[in-house]
Amino acid sequence: MINLVVNETRKLIFRKSFYVYLGLIFVLTLAAGSLQVYFSQQSAEYTVEENGKSVTKTLEKDEPLFTFDDEGKPVTNLEDAMLLSRDRYLMASKKEKLDYPEELKSAKNELAYYEKYYESGVTPITSNNGGQSAGSFFAGLAGMLSIVNMVVVIVASISVASEFSDGTIKLLLIRPFKRSQILLSKLIVCLLFGAFITLFTMLSAGIIGLILFPIQSFMLPASASLGAVSAIKAAGMLAATNYLLIVFYSAISLMISAVFRSQALAVGIGMLTVFASTIINGMLMIAIPKWPILKWSIFNLLNVNTFSQGGVMPGELSLMQTSIALLGYSVVIYLVTMFIFKKRDIALT
Repeated sequence: MINLVVNETRKLIFRKSFYVYLGLIFVLTLAAGSLQVYFSQQSAEYTVEENGKSVTKTLEKDEPLFTFDDEGKPVTNLEDAMLLSRDRYLMASKKEKLDYPEELKSAKNELAYYEKYYESGVTPITSNNGGQSAGSFFAGLAGMLSIVNMVVVIVASISVASEFSDGTIKLLLIRPFKRSQILLSKLIVCLLFGAFITLFTMLSAGIIGLILFPIQSFMLPASASLGAVSAIKAAGMLAATNYLLIVFYSAISLMISAVFRSQALAVGIGMLTVFASTIINGMLMIAIPKWPILKWSIFNLLNVNTFSQGGVMPGELSLMQTSIALLGYSVVIYLVTMFIFKKRDIALT
């Protein structure tokens, strides 16, 4: 079994596409960072009412912009921002929590964020005084996880289909291994690749963040939406929840790869699955309040990254519930894939 995993790993690493994937991730991370730096060069504008007229004003460059008060005026002092945030949290606490869970959580996280910086004696990097810190850029992994997931889908989709299209499936099956072992080795390699490219993305985001953005401790909070959670912990949480998606996408892509002999068709259907899930998720957010059972649909569970971004999961599922359900779907799909692969006729290959 170990020999199978080693063999599959070698086949993946020796392909030119492996290095193309890594280069693509690094270049896109650099491009994302550069665009954010470019847009952060523009001074913030805000609108206020003066003598019954709306007047647009520009905030002085490099002056931090934390939030806006109830009159729409910018708050540029950290202590004032903390006090305003505390008032908003107290107001949200007085409302019915069941009716306003997101508002209360958002106010609580914002207060924790400002309090942590105030206690540390550090001014947060905002849109007007640097765009964001290197830690904040790292915490979001430069927004590259969608690309990471698509790369994993491509690798998993061609994993089995390439054996049929290249005619190597017969050579693979005459070796003293069961079909179940062959399929499991491919799944293991896909999961190892998913872990490796996730770590590579984290490393790329960290290095590029340190080069392009103002440097603050990665132990400071990453964003107001996450509260006092440090940048390094936020990045770890995001990578962990996204790995659940990698497990699912690997399983579903292997099944597609086992069904279709064509690499192009397998990759196309795999990518279509990823994009379709985004569209269906938007519909589910509207439908779940009316039909609560839909919260257990696979497309809703694919919102698992919401937990690591400080959001509330549609249907108010917990992280434990979402993780178990998503892994359950992945196991079922893998078992179906194994059944298909065992019954697959290679006579015409």
